Amino acid sequence: MSSAADLPPVIRLNATGGLGNRMFECLFAHRLAAELPGAVLTGSALPEWGIAFPARPLPHPSITIQGHRPDLPRLGMLVRQGLLRGIETNCLACRMDLLPPLDVAHALFPAEVAEVAYGDDALVINLRLAEILGPRHKDYRPLPIAYYDRLIAGTGLRPVFIGQLGDDPYSTALRARYPRAEFERSRGAMADFAVLRSAHHLVLPVSTFSWLAAWLSEASTIHLPLIGFFHPKRRPEVDLVPLADPRYRFHLFPADAWTGTDEALRGAIEGKEAGVEISARDAASLVHGVIWGD
Repeated sequence: MSSAADLPPVIRLNATGGLGNRMFECLFAHRLAAELPGAVLTGSALPEWGIAFPARPLPHPSITIQGHRPDLPRLGMLVRQGLLRGIETNCLACRMDLLPPLDVAHALFPAEVAEVAYGDDALVINLRLAEILGPRHKDYRPLPIAYYDRLIAGTGLRPVFIGQLGDDPYSTALRARYPRAEFERSRGAMADFAVLRSAHHLVLPVSTFSWLAAWLSEASTIHLPLIGFFHPKRRPEVDLVPLADPRYRFHLFPADAWTGTDEALRGAIEGKEAGVEISARDAASLVHGVIWGD
């Protein structure tokens, strides 16, 4: 008779949330499976990407894991010792050390032809607005418009704003501030993802969806704001700062919580906080506590 240690572990993906979150959860499930030889994946489909898994019951003994810091060595030890056969994962695992290799991610989420493509002269600025303009979440927020002023002036590129544009005060202020810019409302999640992925120069909002589109892209330049969910001091359990990737430019902001009040929104629109670009070395110090000897 086979022991529990001889039977293949089963990983059941419980993917929830928006498309970006579900993609992160799927990526971690594949990373976990790669750590457990013979592991079988089952659970939630991602129909947007044509991803489906065969139905399979979750065997016992089992465990449910969540969050951003699952303990891979501990899970592997329990499986090898025959103390664990089933793992249900809802882990976002938004950490560079928990992502699978980029080629695995590309195979899972292959590039699609964008409905609209922008040339090398365009600074494609993705917007996540809608519900986060209010007090929905303290770590998701609109970026200060002064930040866009700095990037547009510094790059000399043609600004193209795409995404969740509406008739709200922030969107109205953007149109007034940049009358010659191009503005494109969202065409839907998959269409927007393809457009972002095809851009040469990208400016990201605070969004897992946009982060993945940039990471999977062939962009020359990716501007990543260290603010809100991306700020190491606000969310130390999150690490979406690709220090070794030369495409990225890191822009540091105060680690303040977003309140979503009228005053806070007015500050994002009219304030002078534009962030400051920092080097990868400085980002490594901020994220990992690295001390440079020079």
